[in-house]
Amino acid sequence: MKEADILKDILEYRISNQKFYNNNMVYMRNPEIRRLYTELRDDEMRAIVKLQQAIERMEGDRGIIGKIITSGPRY
Repeated sequence: MKEADILKDILEYRISNQKFYNNNMVYMRNPEIRRLYTELRDDEMRAIVKLQQAIERMEGDRGIIGKIITSGPRY
């Protein structure tokens, strides 16, 4: 299994957590619990963004700069 595939699985898990907190936060009447769910949801969102960026770096096109500045050896 490639590293990108593992990150995608983790991403799916984080997205499901974020949805859980977001959907259940609506039904919380206790303001402290609601605030906790909001914080947990926001933490998941930050993790989701980082994972998406990591996956893009691994799979994505390196763009024009990547074509100009290569990381390979120069001969």
